[in-house]
Amino acid sequence: MPDTTLRQLKLLECIPRFPFKKTPQEMKEVLESEGFDISERSIQRDLIKLSSVLPLISDERNKPFGWSWIRNAPDFGPAMDPIEALSLSLAHQYLEPLMPGQSFNRVKIFFDRADSVLRESSRSKIKKWRDRVRVVPQWQRLISPKINEKAQSAIYDALLRGNQLKVNYVKRGTTEGETRLVNPLGIVLQGNVHRLICTMAEDPDNVRHLPVHRFRRAEWNGLKSKEPKGFDMDQYIEEQRIGFLLSNKPINIEVLFEASSGFHLTETPISKNQKLNQLESGKFLLKASLANTEQLRWWLLGFGNRVEVLKPKSLRNEFTEIAKGLSKIYK
Repeated sequence: MPDTTLRQLKLLECIPRFPFKKTPQEMKEVLESEGFDISERSIQRDLIKLSSVLPLISDERNKPFGWSWIRNAPDFGPAMDPIEALSLSLAHQYLEPLMPGQSFNRVKIFFDRADSVLRESSRSKIKKWRDRVRVVPQWQRLISPKINEKAQSAIYDALLRGNQLKVNYVKRGTTEGETRLVNPLGIVLQGNVHRLICTMAEDPDNVRHLPVHRFRRAEWNGLKSKEPKGFDMDQYIEEQRIGFLLSNKPINIEVLFEASSGFHLTETPISKNQKLNQLESGKFLLKASLANTEQLRWWLLGFGNRVEVLKPKSLRNEFTEIAKGLSKIYK
């Protein structure tokens, strides 16, 4: 295959789908990393030629100018076999409730293609098997928050390139945004909320997390991002500083479950160190050392009067006050 054809195939692979775009300079960097020596002018000529036969568009509204596949362009790539289609179809059902709509739409083209392959294989055992499998959310599903697509794109791009961002961010409980400089460190999907793990330029050692949907604007300020020495994404998540940790010290709980509510712990333990004993009454006594989080309380409260917190006393007192409050509301 001629080098020109290989180069153009690689060029097509690196073009994003609208509303995201890539400049000829960015494509040049990608091609050079693949061993192709080419100028921006040659890339521009390739793009113009390819756009005459393929659904490519050039966005020249704002600098830097960039190229994209149109939003509903057919997927560009090798044929998908039924097993690949089945895998993607199942992933579709699982991921859709978790991902914000704007992000999900970026990969939906692959899921649509997978469904098309399965429809064409309507008589196959794989299609029949897929029709009998469903994914049911464990918790109440919430509607994804509205996200500014341009801000989200800038955040993801800055994380990829190691760039610092100038952003307009709306704090919780306020309506007016404020301008900040942030150093992106990572992205975490928590439920249906995307969170940017980052530091502020004026406080580069204090790692924090900010919901992406609260960013009204985000743009590169021309500087590179600064990362705290020794920062480890997995360690940050493991320490649970991302969500609802109430204390760094684990909490040792003793909880009494009704038989029907506690049985699931015999099959799906809450921790590797749990001790679960079924009493003569049929109830289950759970002992475990867990992270002291709001999620733990929500989980226990979800069982209503089918669970009783015995220890620690501080947690039992919390539930006593909650019960009193509920009693007043429903009296």
